[in-house]
Amino acid sequence: MRNWFVMLLTVAVLVVSPASQAEETPKNMILIIGDGMGMPYLTAYRYFKDGRAHTAATDVERTVLDRYFVGTASTYPADDTWVTDSAAGATALATGIKSYNGAISVDAEQNHLPTMMEIAKDRGYLTATVATTRLTHATPAGFFTHVRSRRMENEIARQYATPRADGQYVFDLIIGSGSNKFRFTNDDGKQVDYLNDMTRGGVRVVESYEALQTQHRLPVAAFIHENNFPYVIDDKPRLKELVTEALRLIEADGRPYVLMIEASMIDWCGHANDIACAMHEMLELDLALEHLVGYVEGRNDTALVLTADHSTGGLTLGADGQYQWRAAQVNRIQRSLRVLAQELAELPMIDWHDIISENIPFPLSTDQQAELDRVAAITGDEQWKEINTVLIDIVRFHTGTGFTTGGHTAEDVPVIAVGPWAAKFRGQQDHTDIAKQYIEWIKARN
Repeated sequence: MRNWFVMLLTVAVLVVSPASQAEETPKNMILIIGDGMGMPYLTAYRYFKDGRAHTAATDVERTVLDRYFVGTASTYPADDTWVTDSAAGATALATGIKSYNGAISVDAEQNHLPTMMEIAKDRGYLTATVATTRLTHATPAGFFTHVRSRRMENEIARQYATPRADGQYVFDLIIGSGSNKFRFTNDDGKQVDYLNDMTRGGVRVVESYEALQTQHRLPVAAFIHENNFPYVIDDKPRLKELVTEALRLIEADGRPYVLMIEASMIDWCGHANDIACAMHEMLELDLALEHLVGYVEGRNDTALVLTADHSTGGLTLGADGQYQWRAAQVNRIQRSLRVLAQELAELPMIDWHDIISENIPFPLSTDQQAELDRVAAITGDEQWKEINTVLIDIVRFHTGTGFTTGGHTAEDVPVIAVGPWAAKFRGQQDHTDIAKQYIEWIKARN
C-alpha cells in the first residue's frame, strides 16, 4: 500500500511540476501597444462597430478586444506629472523601469536601461517590430534605442543602423515608416544615408509593401512610407497585412521571438480630437488582433498581451450635457478632419459645401455656417487649423463626441491577453509589471 502511495505521489509531482522552468514559459512573446487607446476607445469602438442608430435589446456584440479583456494598467511616468508621454510609456513597457517624459530607455541620469529586445537578442531570440508610424517615433524607438530626448530621431536612426559589438543588429525585423529620418542632409550639409549603411551590413532594406512581400530571409528593414502613414480613414487598413508578412518571415527563420506591434495612429486621431479617424484606427487594430488570436490559439507556445501606453484626448461619449452618443453618425464620416481641413484651405469657399457634405454629411446650423464663413476669410498657414476647429465642433454637435484635451490623460488603460499565460495579467497592474513578466520569461529560457 505504501509503495502504491509513493508511486501516485511521484506521478502527481511529475504532472504538476514541469521538468524545467523553460517548459512553463512561452517560447514566443507578442506585445501589442494601441498608442493612445484608453478605456473609452474600447467602448466607442464596440458601438461604432455595431453601427446602429438605436437598439432596444442587450444584443451589442462584444469585440475581440472585449472578449480577451483581463485587466488594466497604470501609466504614470517617473516625474511629478502623473501623465505620461509615449517615450516614458515605451520606456516602462520596454524595460520595466519608469523614467521621465521624453526619455527613450534611459533613466533620470540618462544611463541606458536594457530593453527586452536587447535582453532577448543576447539570449538568441529573434527581435522584431511592426508599427504604423516612423520607426524613429517614441514607441518603437523605446524598444531598440537609447536617447535622452525622443526628438533626437536622426540619432535614433543611427543607433538602429549601428551593429552591436557582436556584429549583429539589435533587430532582425523592423517594419514601419520614416526612411527620411535615415536618409537626410545633416547640419553640416553632408548627406547621411543610414539605409545604405544597413544594406552594407547585411540588412535587406526595402521601401514598399510590395518589396516586403518579396523578402524571404532576415534581417529586414521595411519602410512602407517615406514619412508618416496616412490615416486609415483616408486610405485603408494595413496592420493585419504587415503583421502577416512579419509572421511569415519570423516563422521561416524558426527562432524563438519577441515581437512588438504598435497600432500607432489611434493616438494621432486622439490628439486631433477626431472620433471617426480614431474608430477606423481601432478597426485596423481589431482586424490585426482577430488574425493574431487565431495564430496564438492554434499553438501552445506563444503569449500575447495588448495594452496602451496612455490614453489620448480625454474622449467622452456624450458631450455638452446631452445624454446621447450617436455611433451611427460617426460611421457616416468619410475623411479625417485634419486632412479635409487642409484640402479645403487650398480651395475657394464656393467649393467647400459639396466637399463637406460628401465627407461630413450632416446639416449645418446657421452658427456653423457662419463659422465657416469666418474662417474662409483667414489667410496664411493658420487657416487650415481654424477650419479644422470648426469641423471638430460640427462633428461634436452631431455625434455627441467630446474631448477634454489635445494631449494625453492619466487614467488606467486596458490590458488584453491571449493564450495559456493570459491569467498572469489579470486585474490591475502597472506598465512595468507587464515588461517585467516578459523579461522574466525571456531570461528563463536561457
